[in-house]
Amino acid sequence: MKTLQDPKQLDPAIENLEELQSKFSKNKPLIFLDFDGTLAPIVENHEDAGMDDETRKIVKKLSQKYAIAVVSGRGLSDVREKVGLTDIYYAGSHGFEIAGPNNFEKDNEEAEKMLPVFNEIEEKLQQKLKVIDGVRFERKKFTLAIHYRQVAEEKVSEFHKIIENEVENYPKLHKGDGKKVVEIKPNIDWHKGKAVNFLRKELSEEENPFSIYLGDDTTDEDAFREMENGIGILVGEHANDSYADYRVENIEEVKQFLNALL
Repeated sequence: MKTLQDPKQLDPAIENLEELQSKFSKNKPLIFLDFDGTLAPIVENHEDAGMDDETRKIVKKLSQKYAIAVVSGRGLSDVREKVGLTDIYYAGSHGFEIAGPNNFEKDNEEAEKMLPVFNEIEEKLQQKLKVIDGVRFERKKFTLAIHYRQVAEEKVSEFHKIIENEVENYPKLHKGDGKKVVEIKPNIDWHKGKAVNFLRKELSEEENPFSIYLGDDTTDEDAFREMENGIGILVGEHANDSYADYRVENIEEVKQFLNALL
């Protein structure tokens, strides 16, 4: 069973490439990649994020050799557009909407029933958060992200309190925290880890296929925890302990690691 570790104590993946490559040669892995902070730099405005050409070329080459899925908190259409590759799978909105080649599509049926609730809470929070400068809303199909990277430090506590007070009125929703973003999601037992397990069954005929997951945020911990037969790699670090097995420092090391898979 996976155990939590201090991210600073995780073994560096780049320094252990030889050992990792020996594992890959015996077990052809399924590859799961977060987007923001893993394939693309974190930026002030989430809509400005993007992969560089080098990263896109690496992922495209990998997709010719391995089954690949990009697993993101972004909406499905958004992350598909930003990655721009047609022959891989995508899990958007933390896995509530999944799509892939040959017109494959799968939305979470329970979440679909809650779309009117999201419309309602989004409108209320838009009104209540007007008093705080720098708040940016990002509506996805099944989640609502509220970014506060540009909110003044002395206003952050008030920002969280307004959201918490409103979400308490909606038992079908819950509030999650990421890097300078609050995510309001359906209160359903579904997350990136569940989405990864769903995709593992789609992408492989093996019962428990060997897998690799790279991600940088607390929301990726659900996926790391599922890597019983595989490897979780944390990009950088976040404020909490991690279920990852290794870490890389930044996106440059992500590219170095993915190149090693080639």
